[in-house]
Amino acid sequence: MKKKFTPPRDITIGILGNPAKASTCETAYELIKILNERGIRFRVQDDIAGQVRVKCGYDSKEFSVPRSSLPHEVDLVVSLGGDGTILQTAGTVGALGKPILGVNLGKLGFLAELNLDELRNSIDELFKGHFNLEERTVLEATFAYDGRASSMYALNDIVIDKAGSSRMIDLETHVDSEYLITYRGDGIVISTPTGSTGYCLSTGGPIISPESRVIAISPISPHTLSARPVIVPDSSQIRIIARSTIKQVMIIADGQLSMQLTQPAELKVSLAPHKIVLLRKSKNGFFNLLRTKLMWGIDIRSEER
Repeated sequence: MKKKFTPPRDITIGILGNPAKASTCETAYELIKILNERGIRFRVQDDIAGQVRVKCGYDSKEFSVPRSSLPHEVDLVVSLGGDGTILQTAGTVGALGKPILGVNLGKLGFLAELNLDELRNSIDELFKGHFNLEERTVLEATFAYDGRASSMYALNDIVIDKAGSSRMIDLETHVDSEYLITYRGDGIVISTPTGSTGYCLSTGGPIISPESRVIAISPISPHTLSARPVIVPDSSQIRIIARSTIKQVMIIADGQLSMQLTQPAELKVSLAPHKIVLLRKSKNGFFNLLRTKLMWGIDIRSEER
């Protein structure tokens, strides 16, 4: 669902990012200067604030906040990095519902809305109401771990794979009360529409418009060629029972969090009770993004060599 973003009068902007990227510190410093010029309050992830202080000579100590508590102190979060950084940011924001604006310091960047050279103008556009809020669905995987009920959340996908083994695993898959198929192969990817341009895409899964109310189930290197990706309503509960001769299977959320379960292992995947909110430019539609990022319609044979 989309709606216009109207900034609060006394907005505070949080700056999160990947401190391991060389460009994060410089970008954070540039953003701090822009916000200072406009009299906008801000908070900075503590380790990035330390880098800015050391490398750029700006004393940001009074604005420094631990990453885990930063979303509680701000109205909007700017995420500096690639799509992986935005997924980390989404995990940090969790159910708080704080909007996330991504600045792409990576490569492809489906989730990161801005490039570095757009930063200054885009901050002004943000306060002129030229951005939309987009709610994105989140998956919740529930399972037993060490005898306790556990959960993992994912904006992109939940992956079940064979934990580095060279052997295949059998993944008995049910949708609600109905048996679907037993996928035999390297694993499966269960993805949201947001995650359809991630791992799901590399398995041969479909690209899904973010507004679609569905979940994609895509096998990873299936042994049976007739085993294909399946789209189900996002009201569904997907139940997976993993069986194999290998001892453990891996559950991975958004490529960030992972956990090994001893077989036979069972987990359930369904929509989480909360959503992640992304800030997107009003003029940037999803299909325009696809054409740009995937270079659709470009004939590389006509380019000069």
